[in-house]
Amino acid sequence: MSRPRKRSAPADGDDQTEDSPESSPPRRASNKRRRTSDESSVPQDTFSDQDGRGSTPPSDIDSNSNDEEEDEEILMHMTQALEARKERGELINEPAEYGILEEVQVVNFMCHKGFAFKLGPLINFICGKNGSGKSAILTAIILCLGGKASATNRGARLQNFIKEGEDHATIVCKIKNQGENAYMPELYGATIQVERHIQRNGSSGFKLKSEKGRLISTRKSDLEEICDHMMLQIENPLAVLSQDQARQFLSGSSPTEKYKFFMKGVQLEQLDQDYRLIEEQLDNISARIREREPDLKVLKDRHERAATKLAIAEKHEGMRAKLREQTRQLTWAQVAAKEDIRDEYLEEIRKTDDRIAAAQAKAEELDAVFQQSDGALSVAKEAYEAAKAEVDRLNAEKAEDKAQYAEIKKSCLEAQAEQRQIGLHVKTAEETIAKRKEAIGQEEHRLAELDGGGAARRIAERDLAEDAVMTLKQKQREHLEQRQSCVDDVARMQKLLDDSTQAKKQEDARVAELENLIKSLKENRDSQDLALHKNMRVLLQAIQQEMGFQERPVGPIAKHVRLLKPEWSAILETVFGKALAGFIVTSKRDETLLSSIMRRNGCGDLPIFITNHSPLDVESHLPDARYQTILSALEIDHELVKKQLIIANQIEQSILIPDVFEATQILRNGGTPLPRVRRCYCLGQKVKEKGFMLSYRGGTVAQDPTHGWTKAPRMKTDVGENIRLQERTLEERKTERLRAEQEFSSARNRHLKAKQALKAHDNHTAELRVQVQKAEDRVEQLEDAIKEDHSESGKLEQLRQELQKAEDELKVHENSFEDSVNELDELKKKLRVAHDKCGEVDGRIQAANGVAEKAKEAAQAASRKREYDLYEKNNAFAVIEEGQNDRGSLERRLQEIEEHVASFTEQARAVCERVNLPEGDTYESLKKKHEKLRAEYEKWKKQVGDPAELAAEASKCSKAFRKAEDDMKTLESLQEQLRRTLTNRKMRWERFRQHITARSRAGFIMKLSERGFRGKLHVDHVKKVMDIAVEPDITRRSGEGRNAKTLSGGEKSFSQICLLLSIWEAMGVPIRCLDEFDVFMDAVNRNTSVKLLIDGARHSTSGQFILISPGTQSDIPIADDVNRVE
Repeated sequence: MSRPRKRSAPADGDDQTEDSPESSPPRRASNKRRRTSDESSVPQDTFSDQDGRGSTPPSDIDSNSNDEEEDEEILMHMTQALEARKERGELINEPAEYGILEEVQVVNFMCHKGFAFKLGPLINFICGKNGSGKSAILTAIILCLGGKASATNRGARLQNFIKEGEDHATIVCKIKNQGENAYMPELYGATIQVERHIQRNGSSGFKLKSEKGRLISTRKSDLEEICDHMMLQIENPLAVLSQDQARQFLSGSSPTEKYKFFMKGVQLEQLDQDYRLIEEQLDNISARIREREPDLKVLKDRHERAATKLAIAEKHEGMRAKLREQTRQLTWAQVAAKEDIRDEYLEEIRKTDDRIAAAQAKAEELDAVFQQSDGALSVAKEAYEAAKAEVDRLNAEKAEDKAQYAEIKKSCLEAQAEQRQIGLHVKTAEETIAKRKEAIGQEEHRLAELDGGGAARRIAERDLAEDAVMTLKQKQREHLEQRQSCVDDVARMQKLLDDSTQAKKQEDARVAELENLIKSLKENRDSQDLALHKNMRVLLQAIQQEMGFQERPVGPIAKHVRLLKPEWSAILETVFGKALAGFIVTSKRDETLLSSIMRRNGCGDLPIFITNHSPLDVESHLPDARYQTILSALEIDHELVKKQLIIANQIEQSILIPDVFEATQILRNGGTPLPRVRRCYCLGQKVKEKGFMLSYRGGTVAQDPTHGWTKAPRMKTDVGENIRLQERTLEERKTERLRAEQEFSSARNRHLKAKQALKAHDNHTAELRVQVQKAEDRVEQLEDAIKEDHSESGKLEQLRQELQKAEDELKVHENSFEDSVNELDELKKKLRVAHDKCGEVDGRIQAANGVAEKAKEAAQAASRKREYDLYEKNNAFAVIEEGQNDRGSLERRLQEIEEHVASFTEQARAVCERVNLPEGDTYESLKKKHEKLRAEYEKWKKQVGDPAELAAEASKCSKAFRKAEDDMKTLESLQEQLRRTLTNRKMRWERFRQHITARSRAGFIMKLSERGFRGKLHVDHVKKVMDIAVEPDITRRSGEGRNAKTLSGGEKSFSQICLLLSIWEAMGVPIRCLDEFDVFMDAVNRNTSVKLLIDGARHSTSGQFILISPGTQSDIPIADDVNRVE
């Protein structure tokens, strides 16, 4: 039998689920069993609705005689087939690969706090005393697999199944899912876990999980899909018999009730109800056909009358055709008139374009002239500023020299006066010394005669001691004079240390900059926009979205420039400056619009250049091919960018020579400037990122330093090569840093040594001071002795003191005189040098003033020429802008005319395709002809009628009639197809019923025969009754058997179980459940029934049996295919 169709369950309160599309597994078409179609394979035209069979439900069809007589042949065939299979041993139940239960778990369900039931694949007996919760297992299976509470006969609401005192219950069923017909095994695995959670408030939800416990879905529709795929008929009253249903079917059912159980169990009752719905639909279609027949006749009459009128009107088609032709010509004449106006505007725009092109050519020439004037002015201003700075510097130098000369002259006069005064003091001191020495000699001679020579000896020692003091003091003075040299050495070494420290810091900073630059290059290989400006990406998006540009800006310039020589990157990035982040427009209007966009997006500091598309003559301005220019070192992919860089930076006349000495020799060129070369850029000898710019200034080659770009490069280049270049530069800088560190270490050591030398000098000075002190102490001792020796000769001591004083004064004056002489000589020498320097500076100032005056005149002339060229250029651009405005006005007017032409053309095409107009006719002449013919046609139409209206009415009536006729044919065809289909399905339904009935009867006979009984299953489909006749005594010849009511209790139970097993086999469901089949049986009948059920289960086909008994495990025989749970 085919698997029953899945029907939507009623929306009652016990089926609330968490139905979310996110938690549902995807549908699939593979691995699912195909539904067996119940449509007939017999051609439809072999059936008819004769004898009214098409309107009779299948259940009401009379089979002409008793089923036993009709199906005797089928019964015999099936009985023989079953016996043959039994003899061949084919009636051995094999475990199903899918669609059977492996385990049932309950938590807080009915009387169970928590329990798990492991189920075998074939036969399962659940035993236990009354009230132990056996029946709760079947109830749990029904509810977990989607059944309603009412289907269990154990409770009306889901809350009734929650264990008393708990607020929720959980049921888990594990379904086997293996084999080639498994349901989505790649998603669920070998086992599908179905969980149902019930809350005390009445809500419930389902969870479908995989074999590993992963949540797959929470939708009940997915559970129904699984049950439908595996043919799990949980609510089928014969598939799962609860206590009441089992008791009713096995013990107390009447033949009529048995028949109803049978029809519901094999799903024929549902098919019967579906066919009744089809019959109702067929009756509705027949009623609609009867209703539409009168309307169809009315529409047919209208169609025929309209066609007759149209035929009469078509006789006058010639006049109407001529009128239509004139209408078409008149329509296209209006289009032609508008096209003539459009052509006039096109011609005017062409003339305006010629004027604009001529003005642009002139503007380009004037722009080139202005750029040259601007460049010349810049050069002239630079020359003038340089000359003026030189004059100012020389004047400052002259003022300083004059002040120095006056100061020296004043010092010289003062030194001369001081020298004359010192000379007088020396002369006076010499005269005093001579007088005192003479007096002392006389006095000593007198005293020597008195002492006998001892006093003379001490005097001689004193004189020697004084000479020693003089010598030490002289040595001390010389040593003190050397200290300044040590102090100067310390200062010089300190300056050297400071310079080397600063150089080391600069090298450290440069190495750090290069390391950061290399890191930035590696991390931002594709971030050119960030190198140009932090808001560049936002600006580019805003420019892209703006639709108001006459011509979209080009830029930033760096995006169109690729550097072919990465070693020049730092120098050229500095040369171009901010221009690389700038944009190029072709009109003042676009420049204003772009400037406002830049300000809105925080990029107001970026430059904007205005240029045009006129080409530049570059070839004639290129220098000798031996020299590489900036232009040849770049790859520029946009002509406007190339033009702007040529105009602004003269890249075609700026050459690149790495070595500055070689470049200087080349630019000198024997005193003649190189033709078509404005400047030359060179790399640094040690620091590659720093270089020089050589240019011609005043006819000579001038050299200016150029500091390289230290940020991320903006021009496109080979990033890998640039990184390698920067890494080589980094290695060079690290070498320079190492050299700077060595110089710093050397300077620090030398500074330390100088400080140590100064300290040693100071220590020796202290030692000399001590020696002088000791010598002076010796002189004082001798003086004291002499005083004691000559205490009476006070005059000699007084004379000597006077002599000493005079000698000291003389010595002081002599030293002062000598110092004044030296100082005066030095001042005179400085005075001559200062005088000569002042004269030399005056000459240089005069020459510098001449140069500055010429530079000023040249700058003023260049400024006047630039102003004139700028005025001419602005006038030229104003002419261009005026022409573009005129062209814009013409284009807007042309756009309006084009729209009119397009509108007129579209309207004309709605009338007809374009037609040729008669030569010489205009719109006015055609209109007069058309009006005359129209008047004639209207006169005729009043008499006959409008042909167009007649044709429209005829077409309308024809369409209405054809549509109604087609609808009628469609309904009749649908009616015929439904009738044939229903007849076919009714016949198939009868065939299903016959085969299922025959199989049930054959199975019943076979089951009875296994115990030695004889009997029959009587089924009368007309009276809708089913009953059994059983003869327990096989030796009796009569085959009629006895009625069930006359059988004993055991015979009756055995017979009813045979009936149930035969119907189960005919149904073919995978899970078959029976609750308390032996509740009223004694031990003998229970054992017999158990054995019968086990044998029947073993002879079934891929079925799982769950049987509940109030007995114990001991009542169940032990076998491999029998699972016992108590």
